[in-house]
Amino acid sequence: MKEIICKNCGAAYSEDTEYCPYCGTMNKKGAYKGFRQKVAGFIDRMLGMKQEAHQSVSRSIVSALIRSLIIVAVIVAAAYLISLRFNVNYHNDYEYDQKTLENIEWYEANIDKLEEYYREGDLKAIKKLYYENGTVVMKWSHYPDYALADEFEQISGDTRFNKYQLQRMLYYLYWPEYFTGRDRMKSADMEKYQQQRQKILEMLEEKGFSEDQLKTIYQQNSDKQGYIDTDALEKYVEGD
Repeated sequence: MKEIICKNCGAAYSEDTEYCPYCGTMNKKGAYKGFRQKVAGFIDRMLGMKQEAHQSVSRSIVSALIRSLIIVAVIVAAAYLISLRFNVNYHNDYEYDQKTLENIEWYEANIDKLEEYYREGDLKAIKKLYYENGTVVMKWSHYPDYALADEFEQISGDTRFNKYQLQRMLYYLYWPEYFTGRDRMKSADMEKYQQQRQKILEMLEEKGFSEDQLKTIYQQNSDKQGYIDTDALEKYVEGD
């Protein structure tokens, strides 16, 4: 079945689907196809009722019944079209949103490059495309792996050790969604993440931190959402 790219969030789904299953944006083509199917089904039912009616009532009664059903069909069709129109307005009319169209064109022009750079492990090339259009790249299926690998590279390549570095390390260890986006870790390569996580633990162990201590530091200095007060980490890096 042919797939399309959501004009709002960049997700792929069947072109026959009326609304994007991920963000709810209307797919006008799918919506009108669904509407035509509903109308066709309604007409089929009317014809079936007409055949049944011919067997039990007079022609005049059948004609009146058909006229009534047609009126009802027109009212239902008008109501459905109005509801579609209101839905388009509610979603800011993504069909004609210039920025959305530009994102779709950018995705189609660059998705093969992203996949190639990902296979080659070329983080710099991916980052360059991210700077061009971060909105689209963040919807890319391999974005969680790229985000984690890029952050790990920055952490491991930074020779400084201060409260900001410790904050990033704690996020990587206990809240990796901070880098990948909410609910995206489930699609990340967990084996790679665990390997990188272990290396960060080893880096911190060399600084004198045990894993239990690090977990306690994170829990004591983060709020309900998981965000860490950077200034509260100052005491853990004093003297470095």
